[in-house]
Amino acid sequence: MTGANDSKIIRQLKIYLNILTTTFHGPEELMERFGISRRMLQRDLKDLRDAGVLRLKLIRKEKNYIDAEKPPVFDETSTGRHRQHLLRLRRLTTLIDQLERTDLQELQCYESELEEYELHKEYMADDPVTFPPDELPPAPKKPVPADIKASYYTLFPNSNERMRQRDFRALTEAGFVIFYDRKYKAFICEGYEEPDW
Repeated sequence: MTGANDSKIIRQLKIYLNILTTTFHGPEELMERFGISRRMLQRDLKDLRDAGVLRLKLIRKEKNYIDAEKPPVFDETSTGRHRQHLLRLRRLTTLIDQLERTDLQELQCYESELEEYELHKEYMADDPVTFPPDELPPAPKKPVPADIKASYYTLFPNSNERMRQRDFRALTEAGFVIFYDRKYKAFICEGYEEPDW
């Protein structure tokens, strides 16, 4: 069970991610998985629908939610704090859908090649006869990850730094991992964390 003690928006993001990454997500499974009541699940799904990000219909015979095949539409009649919640939910799900994922395999290959290069340099310094300097391969080229922060501001130009920090933290809490890597001096967007269900 996950999500029972999460904030409302984190729980709704987890439900959204679950629906994106699984083929079967019936009400019973979602209630059990997130430790919530049927009523709370219905409210969460309504918020996702009202935020204009998800539109599902329940196939009672199969006990499964499927895409309603109607484009979701933002509820323009919402007001006050509820409207602000829906706007944030829409912004966060847009980030999930549109932020470029960092090529982790490329980074791992670079790290491996760099390790071999550094090792070869050590061997060469200790034993230049066996490891001649002219056989040293060129240093691997450090990859430049996509600028996740710039992408955020491209998607939401009216946002400020505090909002971006809160959004990245919320996404990571929900299982969509983004973090700053000092080695690359860039944000790394891993995307979906392997769910624990």
